[in-house]
Amino acid sequence: MKRVKRLISLGLSLTFALSLVGCGNGADTPDANAQDTPSTDGNVVKIGSLWPLTGGSATIGQQHADGAEAAIKEINANGGIKSMDGAQIELVVADTQTAADQASVACERLITDSEVPLIIGAYNSTCCIAATEVAQKYSIPFISQGGVATDVTERGYDYVFRINNTATFDVLEMITALDTICEEQNLDTLTYALIYENTDWGSDNARIWKEAADERGWTCVLDEPVTNGQADMTSQVLKIKESGADVCNVSFYTDDGIVFANAMYANQVDLPYGIWSVGGGWQDSAFYESVSPEVYEYTFVQEDWDMSGVQNKEWIKEVAQQCKDTYGYEMSSFFAQGWTAAYVAYYALEAAGTTDAETLRDAIANLNIQNSDEERALLSGYSAIVFDEKGQNTFGGGPTGGTIVQYQNSEPVALYPAEHSSGGKAVLPIPAFSER
Repeated sequence: MKRVKRLISLGLSLTFALSLVGCGNGADTPDANAQDTPSTDGNVVKIGSLWPLTGGSATIGQQHADGAEAAIKEINANGGIKSMDGAQIELVVADTQTAADQASVACERLITDSEVPLIIGAYNSTCCIAATEVAQKYSIPFISQGGVATDVTERGYDYVFRINNTATFDVLEMITALDTICEEQNLDTLTYALIYENTDWGSDNARIWKEAADERGWTCVLDEPVTNGQADMTSQVLKIKESGADVCNVSFYTDDGIVFANAMYANQVDLPYGIWSVGGGWQDSAFYESVSPEVYEYTFVQEDWDMSGVQNKEWIKEVAQQCKDTYGYEMSSFFAQGWTAAYVAYYALEAAGTTDAETLRDAIANLNIQNSDEERALLSGYSAIVFDEKGQNTFGGGPTGGTIVQYQNSEPVALYPAEHSSGGKAVLPIPAFSER
């Protein structure tokens, strides 16, 4: 897969800014980021779109914003919201700055200044948690996409809904793949190291991994939380090296992932059953542009979508080509999540027939969106979207929700589960650095 680096900055050239139609300039007020309003004689419905467009997750947030923008363009071109006399949707894009406090501020501005009736976003778990607190306070429906921390849908909030999986699903996808590997390699037990960023997302991942691993009799030889923004992780990776772990479970966003991966390579840390990343930075094209191929060779990555969709469905092939032609990169799980979130918002508005917040909330709660070529909503590959009483999509993951890949010869090879596999096989045990 060709990886193309995305530039995120306040000083985007005019041509590039126009090509994004207002999705990446990180201005202070949400309206400054709005799409050009469609020509609809005033029949326009705004949707708040809240992503990390600057800060440590900027390249990831931009892909979410691109996906949402592309979906809304398609919806508007197909007649807009038909139950509201063909109203066109206008995205009002705001920036979390990859910071929970700024996510709260941006969310409140979307509600009070831009008067949006509905918000989608905001990727980072800490930002999703902070923003949804604000949305709940104002009784504005918030469709969360990206953040997997348990608390997003465990606080009893009736205006908060999550499309995607929880951290439990992400970890179980990896654990299930390792179960298969243990069976294939005749392994009874594994020793494992945990290293993770110490906010809600990373801590949740580590806790769930440890619970599942302990049930299997695997032995934890290192549990290492790391504060975001480390300039060097040599001391941490040397602990992994000294631990003698068979496998290492990693949870870092892009910038920290780069620092960690480079330190692992520089110190030639051998792990016979590899680094297993819970998505995050390892799903970001900027990661692969910033490190040498030998740094990520043989790494396992949990991808938050069905990667086989691009090969198996014509409409997904079309969207993937549009992504590459319009935005200049291969379609990613983040683009797919942004697209899916925008479509879910559209179906909610279509079902409600109004922007009344309470009616919209009830419409979201009663959605039943099936994965079909006609609806084109579930680019992320979930079989359906049906929310439970807590606001969690009951089809938002599970052991077969995403795809486990291993990088082989600098390319991601889809391995697990079998139905998402591209026919490849895992390279295991991983050759020691001295043997490569």
